[in-house]
Amino acid sequence: MCSKGVNPNPEDQHSCLYQCELCGTQERIPNDILEYFDVIDPGDPESPATFRCERCPGIMYPVSWFRA
Repeated sequence: MCSKGVNPNPEDQHSCLYQCELCGTQERIPNDILEYFDVIDPGDPESPATFRCERCPGIMYPVSWFRA
């Protein structure tokens, strides 16, 4: 999930910013959706949920993964 840093924007506290690895499109994914995916598909607990980009064939990851 997203990092839990202090953020002045209330919307940011309830969602995580994802970015496509290919085209760079960004989208906010609500935390309740991310928690739901953790329940239905626990997968690797060290890896975040990923999503297919709607604009290209790329995969969307949390923006924090691009900075790692």
